[in-house]
Amino acid sequence: MIVDVVSDVIKALNSGVLDNNKPLHENVFDLMGETSFVWRKDYTIAVAKDDSKTKVANLMVCNRLNEEAQTFKVKRELDFWKKLQPRDDYEAVVECSLFSTDTALCSIETVGRDIMRSRKEVPTIAAGGFVWVVHVGPQENLDSLFHLYFKEDHITLNQDEAKYYIGWTDNLKTLDMRNFICDPTAPKAENEIVDFSAEVAYDANTKG
Repeated sequence: MIVDVVSDVIKALNSGVLDNNKPLHENVFDLMGETSFVWRKDYTIAVAKDDSKTKVANLMVCNRLNEEAQTFKVKRELDFWKKLQPRDDYEAVVECSLFSTDTALCSIETVGRDIMRSRKEVPTIAAGGFVWVVHVGPQENLDSLFHLYFKEDHITLNQDEAKYYIGWTDNLKTLDMRNFICDPTAPKAENEIVDFSAEVAYDANTKG
């Protein structure tokens, strides 16, 4: 099933010119053509207990249309975040990152690990499929990074002025994060990330 999600993403990225004024995941959403899934943009996956903040996934992929409202619960009374509860229509989460030219490999890995770790913290998301889409310059090489985390389950999509790396797993909680290319405890290098970062806590009234 997850390969069908990846196929839809590839078709979207190949279907038209991206709008540089929009985040990458919004472009993917807007370019999504014929698909067997229901795609939901900026999908809330956690809510602060006082409802002051939310965390959202770029794209939630569902196997059918379900208009029921999401439900959120804390696992322990002292938890800060109420997390998304399971529902039988959830299939996968797709996260998209757009990096400026020459962004350091270590910075890209840090962002990816932050995204994967934060998604694993939501059991409903961790139990489902996960796709990470990365947009970099055409000369950038992330082969070692994607092979480390996704093994053979990744592809590279080359275009004239961009390159996309797409990695996936059908069960996020099984993704091995014990090894890394760059020491995650080392000081973070400055980089220019111009798209969604999973660690941003959103105001409840703000989208994207």
